[in-house]
Amino acid sequence: MNAKKSPQYQINLNLINKDPKGPSPALQAYVFSKNGTLLGSAPVEKDTAVVRLPENLNGHNVDVILGPQTEKDQPAPTAGALKRMGAYVKPTQYLLEKPQLDLNVPIEIFPNWCFCFVHGRLVKRVTLPDGTIGEFAVCHARVHICEVDYIPLVIAKLPDSILLRLREDILDKLKLYPWPPVPPIPDPGPRRVVEQVQMARVSPIASFSAVQQNSLMALSGVTAVSQVRYQLSNLSEIIKIYLCDWLYLWPYFTKECFRTVEVDNEGRFSALFAYDCKDKPDLYFWVEQFNEGAWHTVYKPSIGCGTHWNYECGTEVVINVPGAVACQEPPYDIPPGVTLFVLPYAIGNTPIWGIPAGAPPAPNGWLRSDGFVNYHSGSSLGWLYDAPFGEVLSFIHDDSYFIPSNGIKYYRYSFRRANPSSPNTGASDTSWTPIATSLSRGYRMEYSDRLPTYESYPVGPVTVGSQTGLFEFKPQTPPARPSDPATVVAREWVRGNLGEVAASWDTRVAAPPLSTTNTSDDAGDFEVKIEVFDKNGNQVMPGAATFRFLARNFDGTTTRLATAAEVDGGAYVLTVHVDNNMVSADLPQPSIGGVAASDDCGFLRYEPGDLVHVRYLAAHPNNQAVFRFVIKRGSNTLSLASTQAPYVETGSATAPTDTSPYSKVGDYYQRFFTPGELVGSCINAAFAASLGVYGKATNGWERLGWDTSRLIAFALAEQVDSEP
Repeated sequence: MNAKKSPQYQINLNLINKDPKGPSPALQAYVFSKNGTLLGSAPVEKDTAVVRLPENLNGHNVDVILGPQTEKDQPAPTAGALKRMGAYVKPTQYLLEKPQLDLNVPIEIFPNWCFCFVHGRLVKRVTLPDGTIGEFAVCHARVHICEVDYIPLVIAKLPDSILLRLREDILDKLKLYPWPPVPPIPDPGPRRVVEQVQMARVSPIASFSAVQQNSLMALSGVTAVSQVRYQLSNLSEIIKIYLCDWLYLWPYFTKECFRTVEVDNEGRFSALFAYDCKDKPDLYFWVEQFNEGAWHTVYKPSIGCGTHWNYECGTEVVINVPGAVACQEPPYDIPPGVTLFVLPYAIGNTPIWGIPAGAPPAPNGWLRSDGFVNYHSGSSLGWLYDAPFGEVLSFIHDDSYFIPSNGIKYYRYSFRRANPSSPNTGASDTSWTPIATSLSRGYRMEYSDRLPTYESYPVGPVTVGSQTGLFEFKPQTPPARPSDPATVVAREWVRGNLGEVAASWDTRVAAPPLSTTNTSDDAGDFEVKIEVFDKNGNQVMPGAATFRFLARNFDGTTTRLATAAEVDGGAYVLTVHVDNNMVSADLPQPSIGGVAASDDCGFLRYEPGDLVHVRYLAAHPNNQAVFRFVIKRGSNTLSLASTQAPYVETGSATAPTDTSPYSKVGDYYQRFFTPGELVGSCINAAFAASLGVYGKATNGWERLGWDTSRLIAFALAEQVDSEP
């Protein structure tokens, strides 16, 4: 028996002023509820559209919108998007007893609609520990494509006070200043006209259009709000240039998000939408990514700084998403004869070097065998050496496609303080503490009757037998659940092992920083081990008949078997030096003869033979920090009194400058200057001194930024003897 069809709602269109011989515009009739929900749509054919609407809509108020037809397989635009592009809107009441709407609409009311193809890709650009810039695709994400208000519409609704502030800001940016009030005259007069023309030729406005130049000239001379509003509406393109700086305008902009599209495995996305051909679209994008079983917003800039103004349809938009998780495919090969393996890969972006045969030193950017790393900070500090790790460490490993297998199901990460005289005795060694932060793996389910959904699969920690803190190796495909509907046609993991955290260790629990409540320094070397277990919780020992631990080679394309120096008690063991301590700084005022300020005016007064004492503190409990110290006279840096770039280690006994260094006396660096060295030819001069201390610790992804700074100002003035 056929299901009962929804009632038909017929929309008849009479186009007024239409050329009888001319073509009709390609229109689509859309019916929306008052809250913007699409209830139905149909193309207008032979001036009629038939839309099926549910019976329970009887008596409800709806909006009938006539807009452009949608392309095949493209979703319908939202009500807001249709209104924004100039579609015709007719509010009406839907009645079953009168299932017909007659519309008489002038044909001139419909804009000339164009279709815009927008496409782009999501990437994550990072400074890798070896100093190179990596660009990785961001997959398993969705991009919300929005259109931002047309600027003249925003100008029309600005309060008068904001409008006048915008006028002043535009004139200031372009170095145009209002003419002083003059008595009214019939015309500007020849001199004023010449001045205006000359100003236009030498100022930045010379490159603007004639309409923009005229509006700017008028803007500099009018004060009436209505005239200011009119002239500003002609300056949209100029306002776009500076909008990122004018935060006070941002709240007056709104956006209409008309498409949400998923990216492919290379981070690419695309969509097709209609717009009024008279104006280029202004597009705004924000991004969500599915990670650890939930959607997270990873990119959502301000409208003022993040809008792509005057988007050229068809050009690629590349969006850098630093907060996303990159999707990386394994870039390496495995040794011949190896089928089942576990590969300790990295801590964050920092690859694990291990202890290869012959114990060659780790390359820069790799975790060294002693637990430290030399890495590029990705900032003006550049390379940092002998750096420790801190905060939350994300361990990443890869494993064979054939794991889990009949004999391998679980893995475990554990840690302990390094003790070279105490070997690992196996899975039951009580000197180790499991890393037990809960983890899950995201996956995508596709259906035959609905849009895809994203789910999460918890992998641990679990207790199996006598072993706690075990995590399940991810199955080849996401397991089915009893609650899954019969319409599921496919399940797939959203990312591979290299895009997921295998273990998350908050080092601040085992090694908290020094503080008023923690007076012991808990920084030091820690061992981390990785073990493998079967389905019953029994440890599986590595070997040719079971599985192999692998390690990375420097070439990035090959791997090697783990050496005996890396495997202990059936576990892969690595060392990580952890230091969560903070930096400290102090910058007292300079002094002469122990006096920091010689009078109430704050000047440091000097006489012939005096010495100016400059000192500062830049410290870390274990010297895991660097610093910069700069003195400026006016706006000029004094290289003779400033430390050399890029930094000085806090453990250094001296802090070099372009002349004599600062020497460390106790905890403070200090140096004596003659007044002439500082004031130069000025006799009296004002100075600024700044000190920045920067922690070297990293979490494997980036420098942790445990920094502090100090800034002071001082002035030197020659002592003038008073007359007797």
